[in-house]
Amino acid sequence: MPPNLSDPRWVQFRRLLLGTVIESLLASKVAVDFPTIRISFDPESDFRVPRLDNYMRFKGKLEAQLTAAPSPGTEETLTRSLQQAWLSLLGVLDLPIGDKLTSERDDVTILFEAGDTMVLRFDLEAD
Repeated sequence: MPPNLSDPRWVQFRRLLLGTVIESLLASKVAVDFPTIRISFDPESDFRVPRLDNYMRFKGKLEAQLTAAPSPGTEETLTRSLQQAWLSLLGVLDLPIGDKLTSERDDVTILFEAGDTMVLRFDLEAD
């Protein structure tokens, strides 16, 4: 079952993801048509924080139309930037009872398709 995207926690994560991606795109000088950005979450996504058994998995994709061709090596730069952002987020989460989330997965794949579409697939998991 897909996550309830109207749940305030999912709204906040979508905003956090969008802001993080936009910051990375700007830093990497990737030109996208911002109104075309779309984020979708896979049904395997789950968000159980704060709970006795804290767990997060954000799996899905972000798509956008490019307005200019990216520079060579941009995929690697963006991938590193987004993986570091995931680890940074986990490091600052304030969870009760001295618990902390540890990254179990930080898969980020960025493809520039046919020169005019960017597809960012993500599978971020912490337990």
